[in-house]
Order: sequence, then C-alpha cells, then structure tokens
Amino acid sequence: MALLKWLLPSAAFVIGITILIWPLVAAQEFSFLLAKDQVAVAPERLRVDRAEYRGKTGAGEAFTISAGSALQRASAVPVVEMTNLAARLDGKDGPASVSAPSGRYFLEEDRLEVAGPVKLRSDGGYSLDAETVFIDLKRRAVKTDAPVSGRLPMGNFRADRMDGDLAGKRVSLIGKVHLRINQRGGRG
Repeated sequence: MALLKWLLPSAAFVIGITILIWPLVAAQEFSFLLAKDQVAVAPERLRVDRAEYRGKTGAGEAFTISAGSALQRASAVPVVEMTNLAARLDGKDGPASVSAPSGRYFLEEDRLEVAGPVKLRSDGGYSLDAETVFIDLKRRAVKTDAPVSGRLPMGNFRADRMDGDLAGKRVSLIGKVHLRINQRGGRG
C-alpha cells in the first residue's frame, strides 16, 4: 500500500507531463493539394432558410419580420428573392400583422416589392388587402399600383391604388374611392 501511495501520484504526474509535451515533440506535417475543378461551387450568392429579423421602431414598438427563404442568385444581381413573408408589429393600437407569399428586396435601391395577395390585419380594427405593395425604405414611403380594399373602425373602403408613409400618419386612396361608413360605429 505504501508503494501504491507513492506510485499512483507519480504515474499521474508523468502522464500529465506527457500529454502537455507530446504535441510539441511529435510534430507532424500534413499537406494536401486541392484542385479548384473539384471544389463544389454554390450556384447562389446568398441563401437563407427561415430568416428572421427583430427590432424596435423609433417609437419603441417591437417588430418581427420573417421569411421562409431568402435567395440572392448572384452578386451581379443585387436582388434578394423571398418567400412566405410575415411581419408583426406591437403598435399602440395593439398588434398588427402582414403576410404575403413572396417579395423582392432591391439591395442598391433599398426598396422592397411585396407580391400579393398582401394581407394586413390589426387588433385595432384595421385591415388592408392588396396585390403588390412597393416600399421605398429610403423615403419611408409605401404605395400600390393596383386596387386595394380594407376595413377601418368606421367602415369599409376600396380604391384603385394607395399611397402613404411607413409611419402610417398619411395614407391616400386614389381613383374610384368608395367608403362605406358603418353608422353604428363599428358595434355589431
């Protein structure tokens, strides 16, 4: 037993020193040649599945933007194609959500084109349905070139097109505007 009390700690010390010194003493060199014609090349510049972006607006309202996929086909084509778009904003009137099947983000212009049907829904009693929505992030503007329809707390509307700002402080309905006011004030 006296011999084991001395031998086991000594053996542990020797093994520990060996583990520390061995990589320095037993240096081996590995080399390989990689042929560029055998390297797999991705056909696209950027590909992301289940992309999600979270943040807060200037007013402190939390938002989430997500896409089922995002694809930039080549660096020469500065457009990111997206599918299964969804966004949620926790606004002062309650949460609002937007969904669309696809969209394209133009990198150099900081512009988004959302292909419809685009559906906006809000707990505050607002809804909007449109085909294609154009969003200019530099100017913070939004517009459509096709008919829109929707609901406000005061009633329903439709128009040939829409123009507004991203903050929602100004929205203009343009061409053959129809507004049906609910006389009961939204109570039904």
